[in-house]
Amino acid sequence: MLAQAIAQEGPVRTQESELRDIFVQLIERYEPALRRLVGGYAEQAADREDLFQEIAIGVWQAIPRFRGDSSERTWLYRIAHNIAISASTRRRRRARREEPIAEQLDYRSESADSEQAMLRSEKQMLLLRAIRTLPEPDRQIVLLHLEGLSYAQIEEISGVSQSAIGSRLSRLRDSLREQIQAKGRGGDEL
Repeated sequence: MLAQAIAQEGPVRTQESELRDIFVQLIERYEPALRRLVGGYAEQAADREDLFQEIAIGVWQAIPRFRGDSSERTWLYRIAHNIAISASTRRRRRARREEPIAEQLDYRSESADSEQAMLRSEKQMLLLRAIRTLPEPDRQIVLLHLEGLSYAQIEEISGVSQSAIGSRLSRLRDSLREQIQAKGRGGDEL
């Protein structure tokens, strides 16, 4: 879709309205996945929103340069992860200077199934917290895998070979499981 739209206008410059349409379609199509990715890199709601906006700006700026060498999905994830890694590095530097305010969780009972929803939400929160403790290259691989990308697509985005991805994911699953279980036993590792 993206490469076709840009090719129709030629490599020189796609009109602004067409770029805007392409951008809106990309963000609408990939917003849920991008929001999940952002959650893997930023804990605070304000940081997640800032990161999402940075990614959106990065995508907007990159649209005219898309050549179609990869699928739009892997192209978009590469942009998003590169921006997320850079932002994560900036946040770590800032965190050394500032103390963040802890975000409060507010669970409201909105359905008869609210207890199960709360448990699911807590499990997801534990997993996200555990993922956030991983080094960025490992975090990237886990997040891409959780988004359902193939090893070939993850290799294209991360530059890590498919065989290394498989062995890393196996090791990372064990590590994440141990962290979550330790937290469930009252450990403070997460």
